Amino acid sequence: MIEIRLRQSWINTFLRCPEQARQERLGLVSQIESTDFLRGNAVHGAIEYAGRLIMAGMPRPSLDDVLEVAEEFVATYSSEVEVWRHEYEAIVDVVRANLAVWYEELFPSLDPEGVEVPFEREIGRRDNVRLVLTGTVDWVDKSGALWDWKNPGREYQAWEKKRWDIQSHAYSWALDASEFNFGVMANGKLQIIEIERTEQHKKAFLELCWSMVPTIMSDAKTWPQNWEGWHCSPLWCPVWQAGKCRGEHLGENPW
Repeated sequence: MIEIRLRQSWINTFLRCPEQARQERLGLVSQIESTDFLRGNAVHGAIEYAGRLIMAGMPRPSLDDVLEVAEEFVATYSSEVEVWRHEYEAIVDVVRANLAVWYEELFPSLDPEGVEVPFEREIGRRDNVRLVLTGTVDWVDKSGALWDWKNPGREYQAWEKKRWDIQSHAYSWALDASEFNFGVMANGKLQIIEIERTEQHKKAFLELCWSMVPTIMSDAKTWPQNWEGWHCSPLWCPVWQAGKCRGEHLGENPW
């Protein structure tokens, strides 16, 4: 029996560009640390801190406490950033603004059952392959809703997330949930995207996972490249940044 483990984030990469997914899976490339990751991780860390305090039976932390955790995170991990797309002060300002709107507009209605909850669930077995899904849910609320925190540069199109977002399918199936919400904090504004995933959605997702298996099992030296979309750029793609695929021919500043 051959075990194939799929992480939700890697499924997204596969669907965007199979060749990038192949190189990441084999450890040939890795994401470069940027200020975008620093901003998102600082907000995630502070929200996790708040959730764990409540789960431990402690009083809800003040906004100042939450902001202090985030600012300490930025100060500690800023030295690991390789690509600075924004100034240090601008990163701190956005982190503070995003956490403030989360704290004031969303946090009062939340009651965590779990934060940063890891999961591992077998999808099934076919043709001597055992397929397993793994991931980590940001927030499991006692209401039954799953939450994922996003810190993009701008708000999402809600209809796009509802129609084809992979993460909501994966997490809802893995935890037997039907209600999945994105808490989107973009430049100090809160956007909530509520998504319902039915059993039909989940069955379709499982077939999507199985459809990837023949490619993963193949002995192909390269997988198909996908040039269409924001991700195929020296700003975002680690394969390009490593001087492979399009990067080998177009270099660091193609446009």
